[in-house]
Amino acid sequence: MELMFWWLLPCAALAAVAAAWVALRRNRSRERRRPVAHAERLTGLPEYQAALRRHRRLLAAAGTACALLLVSTAVAAARPADVTTIRPEQHNRDIMLCLDASGSMSSADAAVVEVFAGLAKKFDGERIGLTIFDSSAIQAFPLTDDYAYAQEQLQAAKDAFDGKPGSSGFLDGTWSGRGSSLIGDGLASCLNSFPGGPSAAGGTAAGAGSAPTRSRSVVLATDNFLSGKPIMTLEQAAQLARERSVRVYALNPGDLDYGSGAGQPGAQLRAAVESTGGSYYALDSPDAIPGIVDAVEKTETSSIQGAPRAVFSEVPGVPLGIALFAGLVLCAILWRMRQAPLRSRAWLRRCALVLLLLAAALRLNLPGGSVPAAATDLNVFFVVDTSTSMVAEDYGNAAPRLEGVRKDIKAIAGQLPGARFSVITFDTTAHVRMPLSTDTLALETIADVLEPQVTAYARGSSITAAGKVLSERLDAARGSRPGRPRLVFYLGDGEQTSGTEPAALKVDGGMVSGGAVLGYGTPGGGRMKENTGMEDDAGTAGTRRGYVQDNRPGSTGDALSMIDEGRLRSIAGQLGVPYVHRAAGDPVADMMRQARPGSAERADEDGVVAAGTELYWIFAAGAFLLALPEGTAILRQLRGFPGVSRGQVGP
Repeated sequence: MELMFWWLLPCAALAAVAAAWVALRRNRSRERRRPVAHAERLTGLPEYQAALRRHRRLLAAAGTACALLLVSTAVAAARPADVTTIRPEQHNRDIMLCLDASGSMSSADAAVVEVFAGLAKKFDGERIGLTIFDSSAIQAFPLTDDYAYAQEQLQAAKDAFDGKPGSSGFLDGTWSGRGSSLIGDGLASCLNSFPGGPSAAGGTAAGAGSAPTRSRSVVLATDNFLSGKPIMTLEQAAQLARERSVRVYALNPGDLDYGSGAGQPGAQLRAAVESTGGSYYALDSPDAIPGIVDAVEKTETSSIQGAPRAVFSEVPGVPLGIALFAGLVLCAILWRMRQAPLRSRAWLRRCALVLLLLAAALRLNLPGGSVPAAATDLNVFFVVDTSTSMVAEDYGNAAPRLEGVRKDIKAIAGQLPGARFSVITFDTTAHVRMPLSTDTLALETIADVLEPQVTAYARGSSITAAGKVLSERLDAARGSRPGRPRLVFYLGDGEQTSGTEPAALKVDGGMVSGGAVLGYGTPGGGRMKENTGMEDDAGTAGTRRGYVQDNRPGSTGDALSMIDEGRLRSIAGQLGVPYVHRAAGDPVADMMRQARPGSAERADEDGVVAAGTELYWIFAAGAFLLALPEGTAILRQLRGFPGVSRGQVGP
């Protein structure tokens, strides 16, 4: 916590010291005491002693209440502030751009990306994302309303399709399947990129069943030229879109139909998207962009909580509460003592004091103000194991391990307001799922849709498969902002299934400033549900999906995946960060202290966030000034309070 007007405290202390000096100094000119004979007979009476004790107790209580009032109003006037998180409500739609990057599209992909960029410019407030596929799909960037970030990633995609040197890595991960141009699988992957819907990982993605139904659309750019055997056909993917209330709009860069038969690629694509309520356009059609934008904007918006934003919010609740309580107690005591008539200046001052305290407690404000944004000046990299073993059901109450990963990513992000986050996932290969960005809503979307690779494509994985990609991303981050610390959080189970010993991570010393290796799983292990790439938890045919089988020689039944904490500790040693085992219900605070993340500070780049102009501190300062005379009067009475053995009394 910090005080925005900290300089008010020494000013208040000086004012209080001056008031105390006035009260305690001896003013002989005002003393008009006269000797009284045999006063001890009066002061020795039991009734006098009892009245004296009551009066002394009331004065002491009034002094304590006044001291509390002065301290609390001074603190409130100094405007205490702390980092809090706000999540503004947004009303918008979700649009996933879905691009076929197969060989038959190579001459048109750059033009398609330009059309996608044009679409992004036309949308206002909608969340957009990009998924690219060939034999397998990667998410180039998740759903986000950060259009500058989206345009940056679309430009990177265009550079990759244009063959710009150094950009080929953008498409890594699109050739991990069997065959090429698997249109149905690609569309299904795009559908699984929406949060809150059924996940192919087993069960439902985080938030399913509780999130409101949102307007969701897919813009699919493909020539529908299939080259291989997909897991899901285009017609099956379209059916899945209908079941999830997702409209699909098609952009076809080249009409490969020979004749007007319904079995031609273009005709099949048109029929599939129109069955979802979407539309079909040629890529060069002048109606494509305005038609898609108009159709999307006609759908109903739904409200969601926006990206969490850390701000320095004023938190005067405690001092204002104490001040109001102390003020009321003080007035009650003075009323009991009845030292002045109600119409005197003293009681007018006390009434004004209580009114100021009430006005301060109500937190009255004026529109048009702002609060400074907070930021943790960090680059944070999440390296997530998405191999098949991460759906082993030994997290909490038989939940998959990825459920714990989702929760921890969101919890860590909540502890690091304003940081820049990147997500790297790995199974057989590693992919950058999200470049560095402050968009925590996009990060939550990535976490919600995390799923393992399709079981049929699994060929064994290495726990250090992300080493090269991580090192490149760390080096790029250090090159762009050398002074910004870099945290790495590795989330996995340590199970090595590639058949060889894991290679070293090869991360240069000094690249990692903090973070942690988080381990998931149990020594007893858990069974792993298969990911067929086309079924939800209940299966499309109404039967539950099976579990991965143990195919080792001499073994039968369901395979078990067990955590390997020895390997995880080895990775932690290579990164220079602590290892922490994570189980359901474990708090994140202790782990974060070990991760050395630093603290939030005022953000220079992120500016301010709109808020009301607070007025409570003005009322608190006024209450402090009105309370000073009360404190002076109480101190003066305590100083001149007659003792039991004194032989003279004042008038």
